[in-house]
Amino acid sequence: MADQDRVFRTIELTPGFVRSFESKQFSDVDRRRLLRALELLDENERHSSLRVHLLQGDLAGAWSAPESDEPRITFRRLDDGRKRILSCTRHYR
Repeated sequence: MADQDRVFRTIELTPGFVRSFESKQFSDVDRRRLLRALELLDENERHSSLRVHLLQGDLAGAWSAPESDEPRITFRRLDDGRKRILSCTRHYR
């Protein structure tokens, strides 16, 4: 991850997230948008552009923060108020 030296207050990036972020499925524009979404999630997860919501089905218990209509960040809330970022994917894939 190009910005892996970036420090977040409330976010823990997993190796799975880093792998998905660096995959060829995302363009440089997508990556910039995902980084901006991570910054917003770190600052204020209730920011209206994130549309954070609880997932169901196979991902029950995880949360999603769609960056736009396509890429989304999936995360779990930790007991200490932090968020463990699991992956970034194309929405509904």
